[in-house]
Amino acid sequence: MPRTPIVLLSTLLIALTLTTLGVAQGQSEPRIVAIGDIHGAGDQFVALLRTAGLTDDRDQWIGGRTHFIQTGDYLDRGDKVREIMELLMRLEEDAKKAGGRADILMGNHEVMNLLYQFRDVSPQAYAAFADDRSEDRRRRAYEDYASLMKKRKDAQPQSQDEWMAAHPAGFLEYAEAFAPRGRYGRWLRSRSVVVKDGGSIFMHAGIAPGSVKSIDDVNRDVSTEIERWDRLRETLVKTGLIRPFFTFEETLDAVNAEVGRIALALEAKESPGDHVTREFVDQLQAAGALGKSSLLNPEGPLWYRGLARLADSDEPQILELLKQLGAERFVTAHTPQLPGRVTARFSNHAFLIDTGMLTTFFKGGRPSALELQGGRITAIYPDAREVLVQ
Repeated sequence: MPRTPIVLLSTLLIALTLTTLGVAQGQSEPRIVAIGDIHGAGDQFVALLRTAGLTDDRDQWIGGRTHFIQTGDYLDRGDKVREIMELLMRLEEDAKKAGGRADILMGNHEVMNLLYQFRDVSPQAYAAFADDRSEDRRRRAYEDYASLMKKRKDAQPQSQDEWMAAHPAGFLEYAEAFAPRGRYGRWLRSRSVVVKDGGSIFMHAGIAPGSVKSIDDVNRDVSTEIERWDRLRETLVKTGLIRPFFTFEETLDAVNAEVGRIALALEAKESPGDHVTREFVDQLQAAGALGKSSLLNPEGPLWYRGLARLADSDEPQILELLKQLGAERFVTAHTPQLPGRVTARFSNHAFLIDTGMLTTFFKGGRPSALELQGGRITAIYPDAREVLVQ
């Protein structure tokens, strides 16, 4: 049947509309959306993703070709750590399938967890990993721990009640999940610390002027130092000096005890043991110097607070650093900007985007995102948008 003029006109209008949209999308400027510290604030994070147009009400990616960057510290303090990691892992894949990109970076709290430094993990975050066999695992783990401590002349094991209080339900499963072969441990170890896009450097904390040669140096150094720590822990487990669930503090305590034991053996001209090789001693020494590494150094890329605390008069140092790195600006988090508002510094060459999303912990905080598109930089809040750079 031949089409009527009205049908032909409608078809033409639809085709014209789709063509116009296609041209507009093809010519649109690349869009970047960066979000800072989450710290287990699952509900606030999900709402912010929707406000920023990255996900729909079913938490499905609708950001298209947007480059989404999360600058680290999704772990610790809050309760919904596991849910957040699952969402971030999925969005990373979904964004790629849609022609977009999601870079989930590593912050100091991610590194802390990879080191088994669990001091800021909430009981509720542990509980999300517990199952009906957790109590039996905890009982057997305590027995294993107590047996090992009794073999060390310098150590006194905690009572069972003390140990259980420090290792609540879900602790063992949490620790296993963050191990090198664990679900979250494998994923976290593949994270970058720094990513650069559109003239902007995105990372958790920052780079101290004069401290680094390139962005690649930062990512490589952190990765290498985590691998070194993992190898040390593996060696200590194999030699029976620690158990796989030992925390960072317990591991360092075992290292110090072993160094002391080796020294006494050598002083007495006795064999320190067949496991004491040059490589083993080097590993122990590296553990002793961990505080100076980029993983824990206060001036390192995961902890540096200079972009928030340097005086305005230090702007030339920041500009020189950006020049060396071939960038126009830093976008970092780490130091909460309270009350919750994205802060621009050094003539808009640094943007601080940690605004205390976990409001139960940060008084005056609120969720926020930073949008960069076509030269315009906009802060996005749950109830408002503020153009920072036109």
